[in-house]
This record gives sequence, C-alpha cells and structure tokens, in this order.
Amino acid sequence: MGFDKKYYTDAENELNGIRMKNQRTLAARERETDEKFPEVGKIRRSLAGTTSKLLRIIADRDNDIKAQLEALERENLQLQDRLKETLVRCGLPANYLDPIYDCAKCRDTGIVDGKLCECFREKVKKAAAAELSASSPLQLCGFDEFDLTYYDDNEVLPLGATARKIMAKNLSICRSYAENFRLPYNGMVLRGKTGLGKTHLSLSIAKAVTDKGYSVIYGSAPDLFRRIEKEHFGNSGDDTDTLGLLTSTDLLVLDDLGAEFESKFYVSAFYNIINDRMNRSLPTIVSTNLDLPETEKRYGERVSSRLSTMDMLIFVGSDVRFLKKRRQL
Repeated sequence: MGFDKKYYTDAENELNGIRMKNQRTLAARERETDEKFPEVGKIRRSLAGTTSKLLRIIADRDNDIKAQLEALERENLQLQDRLKETLVRCGLPANYLDPIYDCAKCRDTGIVDGKLCECFREKVKKAAAAELSASSPLQLCGFDEFDLTYYDDNEVLPLGATARKIMAKNLSICRSYAENFRLPYNGMVLRGKTGLGKTHLSLSIAKAVTDKGYSVIYGSAPDLFRRIEKEHFGNSGDDTDTLGLLTSTDLLVLDDLGAEFESKFYVSAFYNIINDRMNRSLPTIVSTNLDLPETEKRYGERVSSRLSTMDMLIFVGSDVRFLKKRRQL
C-alpha cells in the first residue's frame, strides 16, 4: 500500500514524542526512588560507574582484558539483581526502573531487523486515515447530543413500537457498539430516510472508536468513490492508495451510500471494499437511504448478500433537521 511521505514524517514525529514521554517518566521514577529510598540511589550510582570502569579496562592494554570484562559483567549483573530485589522490598515492581517502551518489538525505534515495525506501519496508516476523515465533523457529534424528543412517542408504527422507542433502541445499540468495539467485530447497516439521525450516530461511533486508539475512516460514499476513481486513472496528484486504506483501516464508516452517481466502477469498488474487509474480519458501518430491494437492484446480489450478514438498524420518524428549524422559529 502506498502512502505519501508526509504520513511517514507524522509517524516518526509521533514516535519521537513517545520516546520523550517515556524518558521523562523514567527520569521521574529515578528521582522519586533516589529521594525515598537511598539504597536504590546508591545501587544506581554503582551501576552508572561500570561505564567508566569499562573505559579504563579498554585503555589498560597491559592487563588481561577478557578476564576483567568478564568480572565487570558479573559485577553488573549482581548489581542489577540487587536493584530489583531492593525495589521489591520497597514495595515497587522489580522492573520499575527498566527502560519504558510502548512497543517492545522495536523499542520505539520503528525498526525491527532492518524493516519497518508493525507499530510504525500502524502509525502511518492512522495518519493517512485521519486525513481522509479530516473534513468530517467528528468532534461535533456524540451520543449524549442525540435528542430523542424529536421522535414521536404516540403512534405505534408497523415495527411494533413508537418512533421514539425504536430510535432509543438504535441509540443504545450504537452506544454499546462503540463502547465494546474490538477486532474482529461485526459491521452494521443503518437504513432510513434522510434526516433521521443515521449520520449523527455513525459519527458518534467513529469518534468514540477513534478515541479508543483505533484507526477509523469516516467519509461519504460519493467523496471516497471519487477519490478511488481519480487514483485508479492517475488523476489524484498524490501517492495515497485510498482503496488500500479503506480495506485495511480498523473501522470504515461509509456514509450516504446511494447518493453517488450510478457507475459500474463505483459498484465494483464498493464490492471490493466490502469483500476485502470481510475477508480480513474488519467491520464496516454503512448508512443509506436505500431499502433492501433498491440496494440489490443498484449494487447487485453479491453486495446485497454481504450487507445482509451485518447487523441492521432501521431509522424511523420525521426529518429531524426540519423539526429543529421549526423549533428555532
């Protein structure tokens, strides 16, 4: 998968920040233990002194360097054991003063065996995903702002409950989906007419999952399909592989499916996205105004059958945006 160089720079900057954060944390622990437990400070100073001893051994060529190095190594290991034992006696973990790493594989260098570490690749992917979602108002939507008073609670609908009860259940399901998000996870289809809250709840899920540290791409189907088309035909102007990002991000939220122009290329792109993500056990949330027959007619049986394996929420009621305007009059 190709990425613009700026995403690698973003990932390296993030790694630099992680290293500095961990170094500050370790330095604070060292100061804390030196002040509270003098014996710990004494052992640490003895360990620090082994470096100068090593330099003296190397400089003194007249003596048996190998024997001195072996003796120094034994001394160093004994001091490390004493330090751990002392920390435990002081009520602290034995590894309390060990170097701190977010990624044990690469030790926050981003490199393992001369290759990019998976943690670095994930940071690059998240940086690219964040830019794709940059125009989405993630910060403006949350579950607490979803106002159920806009949905009628008097008329019982053919689904067996009032609009407010149905939408309260949808809200609860979406909130639970975000709170319990993990990988692998099932996808969801949000169906209903315009203005019933599909975008609000899908944005709320995207924000909550992003806050948990997962890579999330939120975008409208028309915008994302156009990007894929431009890149496919070499008209995008950058090296980003949008299709690759959409098939590999932890969560894809595809809003307003069906609002794009009808195109065989778009149908093919959508099938590839859904199929690849299912093969990778990665969840997708699709919101659409199309009902089941319209979806199958437009995208074909292969797409329709894959969408049918996802959890489906039906959105009901009156156009909330219209009702909000009326309240403001």
